[in-house]
Amino acid sequence: MQPYRHRDRTAWIRGKFSTLHVWIASFAIGLLFVLGWGLWVPAVGVSPEWLGHRLEQAVSVVESASESAGEPSLMQQGLERYHAGDWQGAIELWESALAEAPDDAVELLKYLARAYQKVGRIDRAITYFERAIASYRQAGEFAQVGRILTEQAQAYSSLGQHQRAIAILCAESADLDCQPDSAIGLARGSEDKLGMAAALGSLGNTYGLQGKYPRAIEYLEASLAVARDAGAQHYILAALNSLGNVYGGLAKRDYRYAQFARQAADDAALQTFQDNARNYDRLAVEYFEEAIDLAVTLDDGFARVRSQLNSILPLLRSQTAQTSVQASQILDRARVTLDSLPDSREKAYATIKLASFLQRVRAPDSLVEGIPLSQCLDAAIPSEEITLLEKAVSIARHIRDRQAESFALGRLGHVYECRQEPEIALNLTHQAQLYAITPDSLYLWEWQAGRLLAQIGKPLEAIEAYERSVATLKGIRGDMARAGREFQLDFRDTVEPVYRELTQLRLERADRASAEAEVQANLEAAVNALDELRLAELQDYLGDECEILDRDRGTLPLDRHTALLSSVIFADRIAVILTRPDGEEGFRWQLHWVRVNRQEAIEIVNDFRFKLEKRSDLAHRYRDRAQELYDWLIRPFAEDLAAAEITTLVFLHDGILRSIPMAALYDGERFAIEQYAIGNTPTLSLDATEPLSSENLQILAFGLTQPSAIEPQIFFPPLENVQSEIEGLKQIVPGSTGLLDAEFTLARLERELNERAYPVLHLATHAQFGIDSRKTFLVTGEVNRENGQAYNKPLTLNRLYQLIQSTENRDRPLELLTLTACETAVGSDRDALGIAGVALQAGARSALATLWQVDDRTTAETIVRFYQYLRDGKSKAEALQATQKEWLSDRTSRRYRHPGYWAPFVSIGNWQ
Repeated sequence: MQPYRHRDRTAWIRGKFSTLHVWIASFAIGLLFVLGWGLWVPAVGVSPEWLGHRLEQAVSVVESASESAGEPSLMQQGLERYHAGDWQGAIELWESALAEAPDDAVELLKYLARAYQKVGRIDRAITYFERAIASYRQAGEFAQVGRILTEQAQAYSSLGQHQRAIAILCAESADLDCQPDSAIGLARGSEDKLGMAAALGSLGNTYGLQGKYPRAIEYLEASLAVARDAGAQHYILAALNSLGNVYGGLAKRDYRYAQFARQAADDAALQTFQDNARNYDRLAVEYFEEAIDLAVTLDDGFARVRSQLNSILPLLRSQTAQTSVQASQILDRARVTLDSLPDSREKAYATIKLASFLQRVRAPDSLVEGIPLSQCLDAAIPSEEITLLEKAVSIARHIRDRQAESFALGRLGHVYECRQEPEIALNLTHQAQLYAITPDSLYLWEWQAGRLLAQIGKPLEAIEAYERSVATLKGIRGDMARAGREFQLDFRDTVEPVYRELTQLRLERADRASAEAEVQANLEAAVNALDELRLAELQDYLGDECEILDRDRGTLPLDRHTALLSSVIFADRIAVILTRPDGEEGFRWQLHWVRVNRQEAIEIVNDFRFKLEKRSDLAHRYRDRAQELYDWLIRPFAEDLAAAEITTLVFLHDGILRSIPMAALYDGERFAIEQYAIGNTPTLSLDATEPLSSENLQILAFGLTQPSAIEPQIFFPPLENVQSEIEGLKQIVPGSTGLLDAEFTLARLERELNERAYPVLHLATHAQFGIDSRKTFLVTGEVNRENGQAYNKPLTLNRLYQLIQSTENRDRPLELLTLTACETAVGSDRDALGIAGVALQAGARSALATLWQVDDRTTAETIVRFYQYLRDGKSKAEALQATQKEWLSDRTSRRYRHPGYWAPFVSIGNWQ
């Protein structure tokens, strides 16, 4: 796989712009290209010196007019405060100047918008941008309209509203050109090269934040080309930095994918991802080095430091013999440059970032392996790091920037946490909490406070701190889902540990409690925390393509014969929690610890999965693992389940445990499915748990019988028995619709869903679940033919969700989505999310799917029987149990009793 190098779209954009002449505006907008400063440091825009220089150019004209009219020089006073980093002071002066102006002063509106961005008031910034846009439109200054639209788009992007930002910047028409009233369209129409460079660069950054790296690179390279053509050195510098960041993001993504491949013992994929990541890092370093050289030429100290610090991570990840030395030398030069620069927000954040790199330079493996920044690499923190962080605090206080001060104090608190001086660390952390302006930083310090309180032996206060952090996260979870894919891949480092550590504290409290009421309260709270984790995990996996509503749980959706088994995998053990009915409306919780570490658990589960898939194993070598896992998950509660007359078990599983079927667990004599109907749920916050009505059961079925391919390297064999599968379900469920091959198109699917409210959608086609939702797809019968090649059109579950939600019958929800011939990858807990979230991702209340491919004759027979039991009035879990038990009772041959044939079918979501 080669790095993304898209020249075609760049050439198209340059061609569109080739007739423009060089036009240099007296006032160039501030390019707020977002920089990836990492967990501890928020995104920072361009150098205040550069932006200030542009402001001075514009102010000189306005000031001359103001002086001739005898007006006070509030604008210049505000500019001086702005340069000093006193954003609030500048706002106060400019608001006063605006109030004194007879009409809206458009320059003031722009200054106020930028100043409000600096203090985190994006809503106010957008309002002022709107007013400035209206003023420029009225004056017919459309080049300026385009420029301010670009800044407004950047503001929306900083809120995570990337689609809105893209619409403002380009708003593609049917021919893939940008609409005339978009930022790019206005820049083109006004022959404004600087406006075009800014809009293209902003569009590239927005796509980069979404993890859409190929398009990001296309637009950033186009921005760079336009900026070079115009000789706009600062725009060239911004584009180089952004390209470096995008390639660094690609490298980070592929290093994370390599971790998943290592979990799955997929050596070929591991090597591919590692090679790609190293190549992307090399390209990132090249762009940053070019940016550094240009910054030196321009004598732009802030830009030089920014590029130097951005180059550190890709440089260290390359892990050559010279990189640590080279990185140390870069840090030394960056520090010298920083010392010569005036105090500002960017200087404060650069100082924090510089400090955070000192340990990382000594432990470059942490950059590749993704060690969370909440962990300590070394208790021997160099005094230089403390000095730098104290300096960052001082800078932030000098410029009265509370948010920067909060970050500096919080990071300093973490340093003392690592030095095992928790009292000092806790004091600094409390100050960071006090000054935190935004919830996305507040949760970090609440989490840090929880760790420290646990460390000094105050578990109850620690739990309270963790719960505050979780509450803060819950409030911003939607924004996090709309964040860039880079952040989403960091979910396990930045968000997941908060929930896991809270759960562990609750479980440990339950272990130590003497009063039964306290035991029950802590176990109930632990299950709720786990469910919050499941919701956050799914939101992270699915991203912004579909909505997961966080519903009020109220009473657990368990009847008197149904119990819930929840699992959570910690570093050194696994917790299994049983929730079962107790009395009329009450529930009882029980805890069992499995003494196995995470890596050993992954190996055992993967070994079991591999053996299940090997249907030719007549010796049934899977049974030892099947019994071992039964002993982990079910046997500790078997007597209580029998006493409570439990007939249905619902599993809320963690990580790798989602990749195996609970039906195949074995007690030494019987499979679990012979004892219990089994369901799986991605969350307890289900939309509804009412049973599927057998009277109104109708199925919309699509199937693919022919061989297929979606790209040269991905081929699928024909499914010869799908036709009999579709015909069989039509006979079992009268009034159903079945369509095959060329009729299986997105347009036909949309039309059928609009014409009738089918409760069941059945897709008998190949499906693949990947590391994230964009790599999860189904294969349709729709064929695209290009250059003599024919490829089937993939249907992502995100697209399927959109189709279902946009139909005229969306008020009548899809009850069941059935996927046959699908397959989840074995090996990594990330892959398992594909099957765990399939129902929610497709907008259905529940799903029936297979964990691995089964021969389609077996599938056809199994699915038809399943629908027959549904028509007889059984719940989904009961229907699947009856189907699988019937398979076992009808087969006397050891070969066909192997779980590889019948066990991969799993019910997910609403089990009723």
